Amino acid sequence: MSTLILTLPLPCGSAPEYEFVQLSDAQQISAQGCAGAALLPTVHARNTALVALLPAAALSWHAVAVPARLRPALLGGRMEAARRRALLSGLLEERLLVDAEQLHFAVFAGAADTVWVAVCDRGWLGRVLQPLEAAGYALTRLVAECVPRAEAPLQVVLCGGAQAAQMVLCGPQGVTLLPLLPASMAYVQSQGAAAFFAEPALLAQAEQMSGLPVTLQTAAQRAQLAAQSPWNLAQGEISASQGGRLRKRLLEAWQQWMHAPAWRPMRWGLLALVLVQLLALNVLAWQQRAQWTQRRAALQALLTQTFPDVQVVVDAPVQMQRAVDALALARGESPGPDLGRVLTALAPLAPTLRVTGMERSARSLRLQTSGLSDAAAPALLAGLASQGLAAQWQNGQISIQLAESPL
Repeated sequence: MSTLILTLPLPCGSAPEYEFVQLSDAQQISAQGCAGAALLPTVHARNTALVALLPAAALSWHAVAVPARLRPALLGGRMEAARRRALLSGLLEERLLVDAEQLHFAVFAGAADTVWVAVCDRGWLGRVLQPLEAAGYALTRLVAECVPRAEAPLQVVLCGGAQAAQMVLCGPQGVTLLPLLPASMAYVQSQGAAAFFAEPALLAQAEQMSGLPVTLQTAAQRAQLAAQSPWNLAQGEISASQGGRLRKRLLEAWQQWMHAPAWRPMRWGLLALVLVQLLALNVLAWQQRAQWTQRRAALQALLTQTFPDVQVVVDAPVQMQRAVDALALARGESPGPDLGRVLTALAPLAPTLRVTGMERSARSLRLQTSGLSDAAAPALLAGLASQGLAAQWQNGQISIQLAESPL
C-alpha cells in the first residue's frame, strides 16, 4: 500500500498549499512537492493511506496525571466527547492560554500514571483540513512531525530556512522549540547526550555549533518517519465513527505489518513457514501416492499370479472375485465370502498387511499374509467380526468365513 503525506501549512491562508511526500508500496519516497488541494496527487482509497502531518510549531505537549479509573477510557477513546473535553480542560487549566473550546486535544500513554496531551488550535486545524475534504481526500491518520521520546538520547532536529531556523528538542520533557542560537545550543548540551539531525541547508552550521557529528535528515525523510509513528492525533471530534476508527486502525496495522522494517523478520518467517507447510503437504501427498501405487501393484500381481489367464487388469478386486466365483462354479461349489468385501474390510484395519497367497474353499477364504504381528491380530479379528466376517489367525494365515446372521 502506498502513502501520501501532506504537511499542513502554518499559518493557513485562504488557498493553502500543502507540501507532500508520496511513498511507494515499498515505503520508499517516490515523489515530493508542494501544491494546492486541487492539484495534489490522485489517491485510491483502497490502495493509498492519506496521512496529514502537523508541524512541530503547531502543537504543544503536556504530561498530566490522570486518575487510574479514568485512564483506560480516556486512552481507549471510550469516553464521551463532552466529558473528555471537560476532563482535559480541568487537567490543563493552568497551562492553557486560550479557552479550551478553541483547542483540539489528543491523548497518548505516558510513563506510569501520566498521559501525554497534544494540543493545537482547533480553528486552524479545521480550516486547513476543509480544502482537503472538499477535494475528496479522506484522511487515514493525523500525525505529529515530532513527538516526545522516553528513551535516551535527547533528539535534536535543526530545521527551517536560513531566516527562520529553529531547534526541535524531543525528549522525556516533551517537544520544545528553540531558536537556532549559541545560547540554545549551550542549553541542549547541558542536558547530556543528544543526537543531532539537520536539514541540508543547516548541516554545516549545526556541526560547527555543536562540535559533534550531525546526521543529515531532509524534511521528506522526517515526514516519512512521522508517518510510521503510532501516534495518531485524529481523536475526539476529528476522529470518525467507531466503525471508521476501527477501519483506520486495521488499515494502519496492515500497512505497518506489510512495510515496516521492524516487521520484516516476521514477514520472512511467515513466508518460510508457509513454504515449509506447502513442501510438507507435497511430500505427504507423494508418500500417499507411492503407497497407493504400491498396494495397487501388489493387488494386480496377486491377481495375475493366482489367475494367469487374466492378461489385462482393470479392477483387480472385481476381476479376482469374478475369477474366484467362476472357479467355484466350475467345481460345483457355491460362492463363499465376497473377496472384494474381505479386501475392503482388511485395508483400513491393517494398512501394513500384505497378501502373499490365497486359497479358496467352499465356505472359507484363507489368505497367506505378511506385515502383521501376533499382538495386532486380535484387533484385526475383532474389526472383521464387527463387519460380519468370522476370522481366525494362525502363523500369518487368516481364515475367513461368513458369520451367521442372527435370527
